Amino acid sequence: MCFSVNENRNVSLLLSSYSIPASVLQTSVADNPKSIFMLAQLFKYLSLLSAVLLWHACQTDKTEAPILDTTVAKEYELDLWESLDNSVRTFQIRASTIKTEDCLNYNIKSAVNRIGNSFEINLGKPLVPTTCERGFGPAKSNLDLGILTNGTYNLTIKLGQIVPSTGRLVVNNGSYYFYMPAPIGFKINHNILFRIPDNTIWGYIDYELTASPIVEQFLVDLNKISQDAGLSKGYYGYFNILDNETIELEKVVTDRPIRTILRRFQANEKDLENLLKSYRDRYGKSILIHLRNTLGKEF
Repeated sequence: MCFSVNENRNVSLLLSSYSIPASVLQTSVADNPKSIFMLAQLFKYLSLLSAVLLWHACQTDKTEAPILDTTVAKEYELDLWESLDNSVRTFQIRASTIKTEDCLNYNIKSAVNRIGNSFEINLGKPLVPTTCERGFGPAKSNLDLGILTNGTYNLTIKLGQIVPSTGRLVVNNGSYYFYMPAPIGFKINHNILFRIPDNTIWGYIDYELTASPIVEQFLVDLNKISQDAGLSKGYYGYFNILDNETIELEKVVTDRPIRTILRRFQANEKDLENLLKSYRDRYGKSILIHLRNTLGKEF
């Protein structure tokens, strides 16, 4: 039998509603010849009704695969990053909460586990700092996947009890490509991170408006000892190259006008250091030059 508890209850109620009256059962066939016909009809309909209910119960009692509800509010933003500190290139996934916290130093509880070419990333809830760094900002976590050789890696990202998201990371000499078609509970800001070529320098100059001619002269002198970087538009982590070849830097701290710098530098570092020193000594804080290279050095 395929009846569930509810189906059994429904059948019982329906059958009881069609029970044979006592008067009919007590009436002899001889006294009432029509009773034979009446009983036959009742049993016929009751048999048909029972068959229909049995078929319906068997159809609805089948076990179906559960449907997972993946409509989950986005709690996190993820971005790709290649750290260039200490002359070593390591790959990171940088996580931050979409919600703003009331301290600047909230961290996200997180962990990275690796088995062969497969990574499992676990993101937990923000951790309340012991001492609050005043300000408002997202909770953050830098998930370090280490030095990755060219190839394809499997990635699984888990957010607590939410269904895991799976995807792939493809690494080559020019880029990192992160493919995850259905992220659950987070969004990915950039799927492709272009790798900054060796011997690249970048940064900015912040300056007083009256020092604009000095800035222009510095750029002329810098161009004499460096070359155009020749990079395509896209996301490079430390900076973005936009459609109109505008350079958007990842971090700029100033309220003064700025000029961005992106060059290929293959000359002797002393030449660059001497050029910077001459302008800094001569013009002081009227122009502030911020430069770094792919070896993690800041000039």
